[in-house]
Amino acid sequence: MSPHPGRFPSPAGARRAGRFLWGPVAMAAILGCAGCGGPPAPGYVTAPPVRFVASVDSVGLDLFLALPESEQDERRRHAASLRDQAGRTAELPRKLQYLVDACSLAPDDPAAWLALAEDLRWLGEDLQTEAALDGATAALRAAAGSGGGAGGTRDVRRLSVRIALLRAWFHYDRAEWREGLNWVRTAMAAEPGNAAARQILGLCEASLGNRSRARAVAGDIGRADPFSTDPSWILATVERGQGLVRGAFNFLLELRPAGEHVSECWRDMGLTAELLGEWSYAGRWYRESAAALPLGDRSCVQVRSFPPLGSSGATELPVWLGMGRTFLTGSRSSYTALALERFDQAPDPAEREYWAGAAVNAAGICVRLGLDRPWALRAKGLVFAGTGMEDRAIGDLARASEELAALRATDPRVERELGRLYLLRENFDEARRHLRTAVALDPDDPRSWSDLGLVQIKTGESSAAAGSLTRAIELDPGLATAYYNRGLLNLHTGKLAEAEADLREAARLAPENQDVARLLQRVILARKRQEG
Repeated sequence: MSPHPGRFPSPAGARRAGRFLWGPVAMAAILGCAGCGGPPAPGYVTAPPVRFVASVDSVGLDLFLALPESEQDERRRHAASLRDQAGRTAELPRKLQYLVDACSLAPDDPAAWLALAEDLRWLGEDLQTEAALDGATAALRAAAGSGGGAGGTRDVRRLSVRIALLRAWFHYDRAEWREGLNWVRTAMAAEPGNAAARQILGLCEASLGNRSRARAVAGDIGRADPFSTDPSWILATVERGQGLVRGAFNFLLELRPAGEHVSECWRDMGLTAELLGEWSYAGRWYRESAAALPLGDRSCVQVRSFPPLGSSGATELPVWLGMGRTFLTGSRSSYTALALERFDQAPDPAEREYWAGAAVNAAGICVRLGLDRPWALRAKGLVFAGTGMEDRAIGDLARASEELAALRATDPRVERELGRLYLLRENFDEARRHLRTAVALDPDDPRSWSDLGLVQIKTGESSAAAGSLTRAIELDPGLATAYYNRGLLNLHTGKLAEAEADLREAARLAPENQDVARLLQRVILARKRQEG
């Protein structure tokens, strides 16, 4: 989709050397975005993401700096032209492509990297944003080492402050407040009087529960600008950070955000209302946040209404998606629930992998925000369980189980997965406990009955195991595992004819399963010996 197919010559092996490699493979990893345009389908997005790949020969920073000066200058001129075109285009994918190509041609320009990072941050492309910020940082270090370029030391300091503040906001978006605070301090060390740094400083201190420091920052901002809305935002965040959500909500009722970070302020306001269950305010404030997104091109922005985590479905909150999949603003809980649903329903491995990462990432942010925490832990645990990360799955699901039980909201899927995972670890006591809870909560779930039957086989409860496995088969006559487990039980109890019948049905349902085939042959031979 590149608007400029021309290529520059580069040294042999240039695409594989250096830290920041912006050839086709590297760019596919760094700038993957879904297609734009049109309303989303009712189900999940099935199209693979469009890849923004460099349409010019790219080199790492070290190799670029080793090129002859004439070639460096030629690349910089072409990159400057691409940046100008990026500034004039309204179409977001095309703008990103121009910036990608500019960074590929001249990776020593921190301003180009920074412009790319700013757009990617608003699109919710977290990994790509970090990669672009790393590119900006490396380019800035190179500029500082060479005397700062045309702008000198002052220009290096200005860009270093911008990069540090963008990193701070990036971590604030992700509820990583300590990391954000560290970057704010970096910015303030370079420029102590920076007003933008004071704003994010107050928000990070407030979110970390540093009440007196945050109040002091809010007071400083208010004295410097009596009309600023930032003090109320910071003070509301102080209250929310202390668990005083109603007090935070009261601070926000009359607030009309102004300034550069209006969208983030409205988003925080919506979060506060959501934490209180003030659904009308939450929806309205999230819509204000979406309206304030600094994206000139809205063709890649889609809105979905989706129930938050743990909701019965009666309540839905809006969430805005970038490129059909990334989180822009709205309810983070609803986005997590949407991502988990798309993970569960993904039609192919690539989609499943994407939504696994999106769900875990979003759920982690919900946990840090204290937003639907038990259900967020549940979402993380279920994804880890579904992707074979058993240790992490058990950790999250066990905490979810405890916290949901304390709320009298025990979830059968959590109990079933914990039972299955403990069964795999041969911790039969824990497996039995969770699976009994699962079948009590959802007596029509055949997989829970089947797993419980296997646990009962392992613990010598033959009669109970027969009942559990028969119940699983009654609920799902196509469940090969239940037939296999009952065949195993019948074998152990000497009922060879019944074992053979069950295993033949398991083999019919799962013809590729070698465990079934081997056990069936064992039973057939045992019957022949018995009859002969």
